[in-house]
Amino acid sequence: MTTRHTALALSLALALPLLAADAGARNAAPQPAPAATAAKPAAPANVQPVADDAQRVIPLQGAWNVRSFAGLEGTHGPIPASAFIRTADLGRLTDADRDALAKAGVTLDIDLRTADEEAQSHDLLADDARFDYQRISLMGTEKMDMQKMMTSFPDSLGAAYTQWLGSNQPQFKQVFQRIAAQQDGTVLFHCTAGKDRTGMIAALLLDLAGVSHEEIVHNYAISAHYLEGQPKDSAMNAQIMEMIKQHPEIGRKMAGMSGTAPENMEMFLAALTKQYGGAKGYLKTIGLSDAEIRSLQVRLGQAG
Repeated sequence: MTTRHTALALSLALALPLLAADAGARNAAPQPAPAATAAKPAAPANVQPVADDAQRVIPLQGAWNVRSFAGLEGTHGPIPASAFIRTADLGRLTDADRDALAKAGVTLDIDLRTADEEAQSHDLLADDARFDYQRISLMGTEKMDMQKMMTSFPDSLGAAYTQWLGSNQPQFKQVFQRIAAQQDGTVLFHCTAGKDRTGMIAALLLDLAGVSHEEIVHNYAISAHYLEGQPKDSAMNAQIMEMIKQHPEIGRKMAGMSGTAPENMEMFLAALTKQYGGAKGYLKTIGLSDAEIRSLQVRLGQAG
């Protein structure tokens, strides 16, 4: 598979991870259990939030996994609530939801999705004059050709995240430079599920702030819990369901891309540390200036 098609495949899988897992399970051909073999253990349950996580949840009617970094402990103290908000798709926001985000201080909305994804579910903050809106496809692609892309995947989400650190550096640079340029208000960023592309941006910011890797992994892993009620009825979902019916092996492969298992983020952070010396080294590698990195640290409350 070409690099372009690999990116397209990942984009599709990460746009609709929970649907893919469900579809794969339903469409996989049943296999008889070998005689005298113990049953496979059930899939691990989603990592559950702890009491301290509640302060970061922003309850909205039409969006899922909406959270700030409030109180996460960095090198120079807790990250302020006004720094960032991470979330999933914003195509179902109510008027009250938009008012709540404006009240929370959001001034910039960075949409990490492809053009295809945005067309399927329009970001409703883009039409509201109270918010600046910029879409930057972190995948480095805009259109998803589902018939060509589903022949190969990395072995895990962690492997996909690690691959992106190297292959999508221009897109990461664009995202972080746009954040660094925003001097006022809260920056919101999101993708479709709010766990993969959003999770990588969140992890890089938290590592830059000096938040412990244990806490970064936990912050990532609880996304699956907060996504349990996310609707799965878009036109793109219907296309994927039809494709999986025709090719059950695709559903089984995509099921491996589901959820937010802690080991995915552990792999990402290990690669970030080993290859770049952490988020600050990575941001320098992809071309951010010292002034831009300091701007990010100031926003995170970690200027020292």
